[in-house]
Amino acid sequence: MRLEQLSHLIEISRLQSISKAAETLHISQPALSASVKSLETELGFPLFKRTNRGIFLTAEGERIHDEAVGILDIIGNWHGQNREREPEGEIHLACTPIISCYITPNLIVPFQKRYPKVTIFVHGCQHYDIIARLQKTSADIALTTLSGNARLIEQIRAMNWEHQHLFTDERRLYMGATHPLASATLTREDLRRLHLAYYSDVRDQVSRSYAPFFGETYRLANKEDILDLVIKNEAVFIQPFHMFRHNYRVMEKLLVEKSIPLTEVDPRAEVFALHAPDLSPIEQLFWDYLIENFSCNL
Repeated sequence: MRLEQLSHLIEISRLQSISKAAETLHISQPALSASVKSLETELGFPLFKRTNRGIFLTAEGERIHDEAVGILDIIGNWHGQNREREPEGEIHLACTPIISCYITPNLIVPFQKRYPKVTIFVHGCQHYDIIARLQKTSADIALTTLSGNARLIEQIRAMNWEHQHLFTDERRLYMGATHPLASATLTREDLRRLHLAYYSDVRDQVSRSYAPFFGETYRLANKEDILDLVIKNEAVFIQPFHMFRHNYRVMEKLLVEKSIPLTEVDPRAEVFALHAPDLSPIEQLFWDYLIENFSCNL
């Protein structure tokens, strides 16, 4: 027996018509008839009697109907009590721009639709600045990408924070869709003719490890300036491609991605989530949701 069968019983009784009830319930008439027949078979007696004037409850049907109304009222009250106790409060996240771009539509928006009383604040930072950001803000959860150098993990352990590996991405090169090499397979010689744009901070070791293989480099303060150069075919940019493909410039085919023809540099970008030792109940709720759903849309 399913709760929806009780709803079917109540709606048919109200309208005294299977066809009209099927319309209001948004199911087919045969499906509704089968639902009632299944319920009658399980109970062992008929619930309705059919006449020229319509369909009416039997004496047993009236008893079941009244009790079904009571059952659904009780369950409705349960849900009402749960809504009154639904989680509320604030969650602060620290994460890199590329992860923020990905998790906002794919995790934060769905989470807030499920828990509308929870507000999530995202504090942007670069992967090399994640520790300082955690120490300066109220963020108790962070997401970042790492290269083969896992020194950050040792710092996290020293802070007594927990860390969880979420995904292994691959760094690729992005260039403008109208670039002369946009449809070609890149070679090492091609890299010497390209200009690499990356963040100006000297701690950006990931991009700096690629720089010697390119003709020249541009070091800029923010991603928007970098991408302006890339779209103008004046530079190229290196990013983890599973996450960066959610950028609107890639989705609108303003940029194309290329495998990087180098064996000297590890292209892997390991995505980690970090959290403080003692999370609040709503932070723990989001953490569990994050771990379960992070890679679903990559």
